[in-house]
Amino acid sequence: MDRLRDYSIPFKGLKEGKHLFNYEIGEGFFELFEQPLIEKGDVKAEVELNKSSALLTLTFRVDGNVETVCDNCLEALTLHVENESLMYVKFGIEYDEPTEEIIVLPHEEHEINVAQLIYEFICVALPIRHVHPEDENGNVTCNTEMLDQLNNYLVEEGTEEEQDDDIDPRWAALKNLVDKSNK
Repeated sequence: MDRLRDYSIPFKGLKEGKHLFNYEIGEGFFELFEQPLIEKGDVKAEVELNKSSALLTLTFRVDGNVETVCDNCLEALTLHVENESLMYVKFGIEYDEPTEEIIVLPHEEHEINVAQLIYEFICVALPIRHVHPEDENGNVTCNTEMLDQLNNYLVEEGTEEEQDDDIDPRWAALKNLVDKSNK
């Protein structure tokens, strides 16, 4: 957890206005998190802190490449990530996160750790599905041996009539009632 201190921003001694903090995000950063979605990466994170008397505005910009696992063939996959996000830090009695964009820090706090926020903004920049891109001919570039192995274990679903035959007769009576009410 001591390595997380590298991502703490001491805001108490800063003058009002904008302040820039740059971070080089590598493999060591992703090891700080349990169950990382991302194994490795080379990402530049820029945090712009705009300090005013009432609140802190944090603008996060992340840009780089990360290594994750392909959803299709389970091999390593490098993806480009780019994101810009805002966070607002207000001050109150105790720590709270009332919305996704607002953090409330206790009045006595003098710094904010941005490691978790940087990690989350990198993850948000990832596409929903992590798959190898198609080549110029439209062919899948995933590991074909692994795809073949996975296809061997693929279970085909039967037709709706076959599935209806497998239904317990007590549930079939209920299904008939539902079907009649939908007409």
